[in-house]
Amino acid sequence: MVRYYHLELLACPECRNPRLVVYPVRVTEGGMPPRPESLKCRRWCYLFDRPSSTVPVESCVSSCVYKDIEEGVIVCPSCGRWYPIVDGIPVMMDDKYRDEERDREAAARLSPHLPDWIRIRARRPVPL
Repeated sequence: MVRYYHLELLACPECRNPRLVVYPVRVTEGGMPPRPESLKCRRWCYLFDRPSSTVPVESCVSSCVYKDIEEGVIVCPSCGRWYPIVDGIPVMMDDKYRDEERDREAAARLSPHLPDWIRIRARRPVPL
């Protein structure tokens, strides 16, 4: 399962941009407790969308570390590529390995749940 604090470990496979935008569609709570050293993000808090140095650790424990993102979209603001989160797993592959039909199915399923600002940023490989 992907959790908010895992997202800072990811980067866009195409342009290598480490600052991605995440929009969760379905989030669940529970699961295994995290290791103490992973309670706080190092650079960016994806839950509150601000630098992690501005987020108190109490907020991490009470509202973040036990949330699993089951379904959603990760968008690279630099190149416009989007990557679905399916069954808790971010599907982040280089364009040459992506299945266009599967991307169209994911776009059709996720697009109604996404705000316009995400659809505007997510342009490739197929529009959301």
